[in-house]
Amino acid sequence: MKHTAAITFLIAVLCLGCRPPSEQRVAYITTINPLRAIVAELVGDRGEVSELLAPGASPHTYEPRPSDAMAAESALAVFYAAEDIDAWAAKLPAKTRIEMFSLVPASDRIEYDADGEHDDHDEDGHHHETGYNGHFWSDPRIVSAIIPNLVEKLIELDPAGADTYRNNASRFSAELNELDSEMKSAFAGLENRPVFMFHPSWSYFMRRYGLTVGGMVEPFPGKEPTPKYIDELVDAARAKGVRAVFTEPQLPRRPAEVIAEACQLSLFELDPNGGGEGRRTYRELITYNADMLKKALQ
Repeated sequence: MKHTAAITFLIAVLCLGCRPPSEQRVAYITTINPLRAIVAELVGDRGEVSELLAPGASPHTYEPRPSDAMAAESALAVFYAAEDIDAWAAKLPAKTRIEMFSLVPASDRIEYDADGEHDDHDEDGHHHETGYNGHFWSDPRIVSAIIPNLVEKLIELDPAGADTYRNNASRFSAELNELDSEMKSAFAGLENRPVFMFHPSWSYFMRRYGLTVGGMVEPFPGKEPTPKYIDELVDAARAKGVRAVFTEPQLPRRPAEVIAEACQLSLFELDPNGGGEGRRTYRELITYNADMLKKALQ
């Protein structure tokens, strides 16, 4: 069921509250699995961290349910990604709401119109979204960069857990550095092989490791591309020598299938949010998608 995660979280909160005061643990909630995976690394056994969206659900099109509001009210804080992804979370009745993208250093942020992922106007001349791409979590080094500020946020919320948060942050930072080194080695020599991404969910990873984005199937998250735009992508794929087209489990496959069929390209699937088996922890999420990318590029 779509609201199973929220119900599970509420049960967990009730169980936490049954502990003696000296043993009570804290409860946090996130909108999507990548944020849960990051926050959980810092919280460890200090508390419970749950996500609202089930695997396969898109935060771009999600509509909060009453059970989500109840879970938000029960949590010490709600963590959400960014205005362009899950802005609906900013309206949840939470004690504290934290936008994770606000912790990303300004110099690391990707502008939609700066990297060609968005046009400012569609074929009818309507203005579309500009601003920053909030899908920061695909870059291990950016995740590492936000940890100090994230730890301070957690300590403000739960001062008694300061030592736990700092110790876990030190361990997780070392793991992120190791993961970054692994990704550099994995993608060395694969830099100039363009692929079509489904939407700008993995742009930070692509930039970090020098990989080439040939285009976006769905440049405006949550809005399917027009037939004219798909025709333009088919022409671009042929002109650029695109290697593969990616789909995502949270969004409709058909636009990507049309392009792949027209250009005789292979389809691969990236899962920017994960949450299912083998894609739950941060390392699992990154390595799963890295494996898919590498298969497409080789």
